[in-house]
Order: sequence, then structure tokens, then C-alpha cells
Amino acid sequence: MASLELEARLDNLLSTAQKETANIDLFAPMAENEECPICLIPLPLHDGEVVFMTCCGKQICNGCTYKEVMNDMKNGLLESKCAFCRQPDRNEGKPNIKRIKKLMKKKNPEAFMQMAVYYKEGRNVIQSDTRALEMYICAAELSHSNAYVSIGEFYENGVVVEQNMSKALECFELGAKKGSVHAHKVLSIINGRNGKHAKGIEHLTVAARSGAQDSMDYLMKVYKAKGVSKEDLAQTLRAFQASNNVMKSKDRDDARAAVPARSGS
Repeated sequence: MASLELEARLDNLLSTAQKETANIDLFAPMAENEECPICLIPLPLHDGEVVFMTCCGKQICNGCTYKEVMNDMKNGLLESKCAFCRQPDRNEGKPNIKRIKKLMKKKNPEAFMQMAVYYKEGRNVIQSDTRALEMYICAAELSHSNAYVSIGEFYENGVVVEQNMSKALECFELGAKKGSVHAHKVLSIINGRNGKHAKGIEHLTVAARSGAQDSMDYLMKVYKAKGVSKEDLAQTLRAFQASNNVMKSKDRDDARAAVPARSGS
């Protein structure tokens, strides 16, 4: 189980986050995603359509990455390079760990998220759920919204920390307030499972209006089962389309056609 020091750090993290989000409506419309540093269009919601580059610490959309790869191939370059900083693209292996650690020293939250996954899976490092949790805490302290969801899953499953569904929900709600679409999806499932269907639909609606395809698809099923009104569905569908239009580009469409992303958003 977690050490007293780790427990204290978690308590301080959640207490601080609660104060920071005290005046934020849990169901408020989500802000636009962070922009791709190259095309300046909000990044796609789907993880499989965003690449975190450990050379420069940038998150780049699939469209810009694909376009640069195609340009390199046309110019006869065999080694793939980062679309932003043009350093060799080596996002795997032990050299990659060194680059991530350098970014961690610069307080890059995505670097901590990436290292957390490595510790969780034992990829190029010794597997350690405790170290993974520590990395997620670091990312959350740097305001990474999805880090709160990951911490909540530790509480939900009783991994490293004692199983505590109340704290898990607290983490999920903090993640949602801080801008995690994934947090709203998780909360939708949990509320539905607990019989709180109206709240579950509210969370699902927030995610769908932010452009999440899987949430919109499920909301359509809820509508067919008469769980949501035609008017509410129409409003959500319009917001869903507007959100996706903002994230749309020809380069991203080309990349998606060439390398279809996994299902989900």
C-alpha cells in the first residue's frame, strides 16, 4: 500500500484541486482543446490522432505528422523526423526514456503522463504501480486533467492505495472540472451503473458536445430508448458538429484515411 508520505501528497493534491475548482460547474461546456503547435487547430480528442514528441515535448496532430512524413518520403529521406523540431523521431526504446526525463525536469506534464504509462506497463523500465501513481500525481500537480482520472482509477481498483470509491469519484469530478472529456465519460458510466441515469446523461452530453464521437453515438441510442428529448438531442448534435468542425482539416482527413484510428474518442 501507499506510504504515509504518498498518502499525504495525494490528500494535499485533492484538497488544493477542490479549492481551485470550487466555483466551476461540473456540467459547464468544455473549453476547446489545446492547439497543435504547427497547424494551430485544436488537437483531436482521439488519443490515436495525437502524437507526443519526446524530442521537443510538443503534442502534434496526426494531420501535421502525416503531412511531414509524406514530404520526407517525397524528398527521399528515409529517417522519420519530428514535424515540429525536425529531430529524429525516436519515440521508443531506452534513448526515449532519457528524453522524457529531460522533459520532466522542465515540468512538462505530458512527459509525466508518458512515464506513468511506462511504469504501469513495465516498458523500458521496471514495472511499478507505485512509481506510475507518483508520475500521475506529478502530472496532476501540473494541472493535467486526465491525470486526475488515472489517479481515480487507482482508488477505484484499490491499486497502491486502499480502495475508496468516494475518493475515486472525487478525482473523476476534479478531472471533469479541469477539462477532461474522458472524465465525463467515466462519470457517465458510473452514474448509470448506480442508477443515476439523469446525471449519467448529463455527463454524456457534455462529452458529446465537446466532439466525442463515441459519446454522441451512445446518446443517439439513449434517444431511441426515449431517454433524452428530441430537442435536447438536436442541441447536442449541433454542438457536436460545431466542435468537430473546429478540429477538422484536410491533412487530418488524409491521415485518417491512410491510417484509421482505433474506435472511440
